Amino acid sequence: MSPEIINEYSRSLNVPVYDVGPTNTLKFGSALRLVQETSEQHLNVMHAGYETMKKTAGLVFFIISTRVHIFHFPGNGEPITIKTHPRGRGGAQLYRDFKFYDAKGDLLLDVMQTTVLADAVTHKVQRPQALKQFGFYPEDIVEPENRMERFSVPDGLPLLGVRRVFYSDLDANGHMNNSVYGDIVWDFLPPDVRRKAHTIQINYLREVNEGKDLEISGEKIGGKFFLRGDCDGSVRFTASAKS
Repeated sequence: MSPEIINEYSRSLNVPVYDVGPTNTLKFGSALRLVQETSEQHLNVMHAGYETMKKTAGLVFFIISTRVHIFHFPGNGEPITIKTHPRGRGGAQLYRDFKFYDAKGDLLLDVMQTTVLADAVTHKVQRPQALKQFGFYPEDIVEPENRMERFSVPDGLPLLGVRRVFYSDLDANGHMNNSVYGDIVWDFLPPDVRRKAHTIQINYLREVNEGKDLEISGEKIGGKFFLRGDCDGSVRFTASAKS
């Protein structure tokens, strides 16, 4: 497989009307869905898409964390280009960048995402070397200072509400799709934080299944607003928003 195919994938589209919200701009959760779709398109070009990996090797990718730098959300029908490229690896985590550009080439959204390779049945994390059977392997090491920020959200934050997981929230793995967490984070951020947020990070800690209730708590600590979702006594996700 040529390095050009592996190194970068680009796609262009017009922001669909069903992906914009009350401000007539791309919704945060919809941006994460475009990220997921773009990644899958690139992997399909590399003959390592979801169905292929699961069927031939019993492997899937699980998203661990997503960080979005927000410069400007594109509007309804606006032409955008999304470019993605694998950045490298840090331990078992694989880093990938996504950059959203407008028609003039100005950067709209800068997304970094980490994933792990896992057994499709047991969900046990696998070594990145397993990707070699598909003709590629992330040789580059992401330096510690360039990796995803680590943070924890303390217990005892004010309860903001409860979000039940419905059937329509589920993905092909049978648990809530990662992009839905983007909708939840956006819904539960206070309006003033939502309007001014320029960096949002979501950490996906444990899966959530249909019929479960996520207890969403959050509070501003220092210069960031922190959120966490608890279910059945364990933390399922944490998030931070910096304005």
